[in-house]
Order: sequence, then structure tokens, then C-alpha cells
Amino acid sequence: MNITTSEVQRGSSVSLEKLAIALQQEVGAGKNRKVLDFREAYLLIEQHLASNGTQKSACDSFNAAFGYKLHQPQFRKLLSAERKSRSETGDALACVACGQRLAMPCDALANENSDAE
Repeated sequence: MNITTSEVQRGSSVSLEKLAIALQQEVGAGKNRKVLDFREAYLLIEQHLASNGTQKSACDSFNAAFGYKLHQPQFRKLLSAERKSRSETGDALACVACGQRLAMPCDALANENSDAE
């Protein structure tokens, strides 16, 4: 039984396609899905917080919209991680009304000011 090169390539390409599909499904499920959903909602969350909304209401709304049951410490951890990630990549927030880039989210500024007192 002779196997040609094209048959080997065809067989391996099918395996590679199966691997790609499996990896995509893994990214779309579990913890990764939660992080992706949070990343998608991040701008709206920061807008809510910048307009003096609370993290509790943002957490509750996120849970309702995406069907999660995050507690506030988990929500804060995701928020902090996303802020750090965006800070490292230079992806700054911009004001929705005027388009001016914000150096850091308003509630983070408030926390820094209260620490200085």
C-alpha cells in the first residue's frame, strides 16, 4: 500500500482543521468567554463609571446582560486586569461627548485623590 504525498498532506490538513476548530471552541467557552465578554463590554462599563455609576450596578448589569453570576470582587479583578492590559498597550479611553482622550478612568482618579488626603 503506497501513500502519496498529497494523501498525507490531505490527511494532515484535515487534522489541522479539526485542531483549529477545537481551539476556537475552547476560546469561546468557559473563563475565556467571560474575559472576552468583559473586554467587549469594557467601554460601556467605563462610561457608566465615569458618569458616577457604581461598580455594583455595573456588575449587576453585566451579569444580567451576559448571564454570568460574578461577585463584585471578581468584577473588580476583571476591571483591573482590563485597565492594566489597555494601559500597557496604550489603548486609552476617550470621552464620548468630546472625543478627548482620558488619561485614566474617572473612578481611578477619585481613588488616587482620596489616597492622597
